[in-house]
Amino acid sequence: MLAFLTTVIAASCSEDNTDNQDSEGRTVAVEMVISTRATGTPEAAQADVEKIHTWWVAFVDKNGIVRHVESRPAGLTSYVEEERVEMNLPTGTYTLYAFANISQEELKSKTGVEFVEGSAYPSAVKTVGYAIAMPWAPDKELPMSGWQEVRVTGRTNEVFSIEVVRMLAKMEVRYTNESRKKITINSLKLSQSETDNVPLQPNYTYLESGWDSDVPCNARDYVRSYASLLAAAPVLDAYTGGSPKGYDDIFYVRESQANYNVTGRYLMAVNITREGGHPKDLLFALTKDLRSIYRNDHIVIPIILSDYQVSLDVNFYPPIGGYPAVITGESDEGFYCKFGTEGDFEIYPKVEDSYNGYALLYGTGDPKFTYRITAISDPSQIFTTKPTVTSTGEMLGELSTNTGTAYVDVEITVSRTGVTDQIYDRRIYIIRE
Repeated sequence: MLAFLTTVIAASCSEDNTDNQDSEGRTVAVEMVISTRATGTPEAAQADVEKIHTWWVAFVDKNGIVRHVESRPAGLTSYVEEERVEMNLPTGTYTLYAFANISQEELKSKTGVEFVEGSAYPSAVKTVGYAIAMPWAPDKELPMSGWQEVRVTGRTNEVFSIEVVRMLAKMEVRYTNESRKKITINSLKLSQSETDNVPLQPNYTYLESGWDSDVPCNARDYVRSYASLLAAAPVLDAYTGGSPKGYDDIFYVRESQANYNVTGRYLMAVNITREGGHPKDLLFALTKDLRSIYRNDHIVIPIILSDYQVSLDVNFYPPIGGYPAVITGESDEGFYCKFGTEGDFEIYPKVEDSYNGYALLYGTGDPKFTYRITAISDPSQIFTTKPTVTSTGEMLGELSTNTGTAYVDVEITVSRTGVTDQIYDRRIYIIRE
């Protein structure tokens, strides 16, 4: 009998514990942790605008009803990366929708999304867009959002967490001057999403595994003109050995993808003025691994300004009795080659490291260069055979008896281990006199 009574009492206690933990609707004390973190380069936030200033969290039960809205306690105005708060909640299963640095009034005015206690939650919160105009002011707090499913059971010392994700990505462009001339950095141009809208809520699969790069994307240019952003455009001293002079530009961008161009790589244009020269655009192709920029990423881009000089060698093979002379030159518009008769020609781009005094090899070595033809225009049909690039780097073509001017656009890429590729766009005018 004693054994029987012991079994009954144990079972009764077990059932009481189960009811205490699993029954929904009992008000219990819990602790919530709200936090934010960066993806990409893991590190703490460097500026207050990247931290949480204000926050609020809506608790939606399993029936889609907003049961509670918790806000940051009054009087707390500091910037934090994590904060803990105690509250009382009915036990049950909830979906939490959290926002930081976005007031409830602002969210409603920009998206129409509103959480009202006792009412059905706004289902559009999962699909609506949030407009973010660029450029983003450096002293403006970054908006954040996130969602998480939790179960409040009433266990002793129960704690659950919700993370908010910054809606913008952080770009850090690190310029260094390895040229023997002083360089002024005038502007930076990077293609970004053509729409101001980003999804209000993050996609956590993209956040952890990367954005689906097969999603089509259109883009528009985003230009940072340093003379207007700063007191004056940054000037980097000439390289004389040791650590080169540098300048770091930190700013925020919307999420975007690189498949808006045929290369599948982000293209960045930097306008510079070399000492004693004129303003000039340098094109850089970012790493092939960077196919998308997603919210909350921290992207670090090293840009090395060097002494690479691009030129052309031209060989001409006219028929017997033709004019062997070929005249070459360079203007602000590009390279030009003048031919006096029909015949085969060979053009070979050259890249010289003028600082170290040697030429780079085509397709091999470190550094090395490669190039490709991006466009051909021949309105006068002076080509019997249009130019093509061979496996050893020569551009071969044949001129006809027609006279006129054609041009060939080429993209020359200088590659160096551990350094962002540098791209030179050149137009070669071919003149048949």
